[in-house]
Amino acid sequence: MSLFSQVAAYWRFAWGLRGFLKEPVTLEQSRELIRQRLQNREQNLLAMVKRAIYDNAASPYLKLLELAGCEYGDFEKMVRSGGIESALSKIYQAGVYLNAEEFKGKKEVVRGDKVFNFKESDFGNPFLVKQFETSTGASRSTGASVMMNLDRFAYEANQPAVAFSAHGIWGSPVIVWMPILPSGAGLVVTLLLARMNNLPVKWFSPVESKAIKPALAKRLATYYAVYASRLFGAAIPKPEYVSFEQAHKVADCLEEVLNRGQGCVLWTFANSAVRVSQVAMERQLKLSGATFIIGGEPLTAAKAREIRATGANVVSVYASAEVGMIGFGCAGQTAAPDDVHHCKDLTAVIQQRREVPFGTAPVDAFFFTSLLFKTPKILLNVESGDYGVMETRRCGCEFEELGLTDHIYNIRSFDKLTGEGMTFVGTDMLRIIEEVLPAKFGGSSADYQMVEGENERGYTSLSVLVSPEVGAIDEGELIKTVLSELRKGKDTQRMMAEMWSQAEILRVKRQRPFVTAAGKLLPLHIDMVNTDGKKEK
Repeated sequence: MSLFSQVAAYWRFAWGLRGFLKEPVTLEQSRELIRQRLQNREQNLLAMVKRAIYDNAASPYLKLLELAGCEYGDFEKMVRSGGIESALSKIYQAGVYLNAEEFKGKKEVVRGDKVFNFKESDFGNPFLVKQFETSTGASRSTGASVMMNLDRFAYEANQPAVAFSAHGIWGSPVIVWMPILPSGAGLVVTLLLARMNNLPVKWFSPVESKAIKPALAKRLATYYAVYASRLFGAAIPKPEYVSFEQAHKVADCLEEVLNRGQGCVLWTFANSAVRVSQVAMERQLKLSGATFIIGGEPLTAAKAREIRATGANVVSVYASAEVGMIGFGCAGQTAAPDDVHHCKDLTAVIQQRREVPFGTAPVDAFFFTSLLFKTPKILLNVESGDYGVMETRRCGCEFEELGLTDHIYNIRSFDKLTGEGMTFVGTDMLRIIEEVLPAKFGGSSADYQMVEGENERGYTSLSVLVSPEVGAIDEGELIKTVLSELRKGKDTQRMMAEMWSQAEILRVKRQRPFVTAAGKLLPLHIDMVNTDGKKEK
């Protein structure tokens, strides 16, 4: 992106911020918009597919649809006769889909005797005007660039608005403990809250700018949002650096806000929430009236127990940079701690059974499709790298009353490692496991393996298994080597590696790598969770 383009993009962000902050969404507006989108769901999809794909000669999806012999009239007929999900399943079987690596441009798209080479940028949304940009994670690639746009946040704010109402926290003070740019997490959450006319009382960041040295444009975006908002009468708090070791500062702030008698919301990552909860337990702080909103990594039963032991409530959020808002935690009868209502007014999702490269069993993978023009990316049966359970049922909460009756839970990833809300794609870890570590510490690629799990305190942990046959090694140096490799690339990679380093998420275990039931030794070992929420070995 040229300097001129960057200046123009940030000018658009600056120009739009005033109107964005001065037009907060109301609860009734949010409810009505969701109802309208659900009522017009099929028409919204058809309009998006017609303009973004069939009328766009450069669309990668158009090539796949042409190969499948599916003209627009055919697609429209399938949608109107059998519904959206049925139509998407049919074109999936005809080869109209992208797995995660194909979507990121890391792998050729092979359908029969045809081979396509798509770039990640080919899937950008042409209907959103770029204002600023973040990147998703990848240790050796450039990561996926994701357009950030105020119009997008304006339409996504309706879901958290209804969720706050459903959980009885509408208007409650909010504390955010999420990182600054280049991670979009903290700024996105803050802008969503601003649209709800509920700016955070504090924004804590677990990383500081000098440690990750983000690009100037990203530093300016954060500073502009903070200082310009004050001129517009809606003061976004300046991010304050609070490391993971300083979780007591977040707990103290939470207690202080709770003492005002209005309740309090802490929006953060799952591991961070556990840290605050454990500090509260050690200090005998009662967090009754607090609600933890958890995103970025799975909310497991162990993490939920740690949080609820303080007297606090916990709500899961399911979102991704490419898809946007996917689901918000159920306020009724839940099937699992991470039970969310699918925001089916924004996206459609189907599941397809597939073998996975790093898992211990086949999974029902999620494939997402955009329904509206304000989505971060244009998606048509795009795999997210996640799987889980989907079902339609009654639960008795406000989401159900609006017509959002589809639930998703036991959400896990099968192609990436996630901790502290930071994600490295599994294939990008292979070079470290298979080449870097054997070359530096001895042995072969079969002597090393990365394993994702939970430690004894409920934190997500990542273990590097090293076979005893390798001999004596400096475990601290091995962890430094892994983190050093993960830092290579753009500022996004430096930020994610810094989060992992600070959290001390990596551990070395001297044991032979796991072998699957089929006798395979995989460089990454990710336990699969079945429909009962139990792990399959």
